[in-house]
Amino acid sequence: MKGAPAVLNGSSPWAARYAQEVRRIVVEHAEHAPRSQQVHLGPSELGVECDRQVVSKLLGLPKTNHVVDPWPSIVGTATHAWLAEAFDAWNRRHQATRFVTETRVVPHPDHSGTGDLYDAFEQAVVDHKVLGESSMAKIRSADGPPMRYRAQLHLYARGFKSLGLPVKRVVLVAYPRTASSLDGLYVWEEEHDEKAEALVDAVLTRTQTRKDMAELVKRGLLTIEQVPTAPDADECFFCDFYRPEAARDGGPGCPGSRAKSETAIAIN
Repeated sequence: MKGAPAVLNGSSPWAARYAQEVRRIVVEHAEHAPRSQQVHLGPSELGVECDRQVVSKLLGLPKTNHVVDPWPSIVGTATHAWLAEAFDAWNRRHQATRFVTETRVVPHPDHSGTGDLYDAFEQAVVDHKVLGESSMAKIRSADGPPMRYRAQLHLYARGFKSLGLPVKRVVLVAYPRTASSLDGLYVWEEEHDEKAEALVDAVLTRTQTRKDMAELVKRGLLTIEQVPTAPDADECFFCDFYRPEAARDGGPGCPGSRAKSETAIAIN
């Protein structure tokens, strides 16, 4: 005789109940991780295209996006820890200090962050990204990584340079999150030159503008709905403040770029 059909998330009612309990524990731990609790903006967030997302973070507004599953972030965090051990182990095996892992850098006094890797042999700042297929496709495209990734890398580069380490180029190593091998690993790089330094300056200038917007919202001279959103609606799904229902019920959260308010204004 065939066994009983599997219950959703488990082979039996008990298994299904236990699956939900395990999931709750994992999600709860992810929600209380230091990165999830972080309030200050680090290099990984300064290059985000959406003004409203960054201003909302500066204001400490409550998160409204409860749709995004934490599993990709959990896998990324675990992979980063493993990779740090791998590169540290290379140094020990070869009795050389080629790689500097998980280093606190300060590209701006208000915006510090942790750089994944510095390669002294190549004078390169390296960032690990564990990505799904759609994100990998964007990295491989002719346009290369989105601006937030490029800004993050060059901000890290400035931070490493402030530690006295020379930087010739920045490198994004994209690891395939859903593949069964490393064959899909892809590396993108560009020089850290005067043009890159200008990019960093532009990002920091825009960050100050966003801080000014946040102050206006605090003083009641601007509403969060008037802060511009980004044109790339695909980014909305991953935003902490995304809540498409807000377009219908007027409740908290941002309805996203597709439902962009007609009252949005640009702040110069």
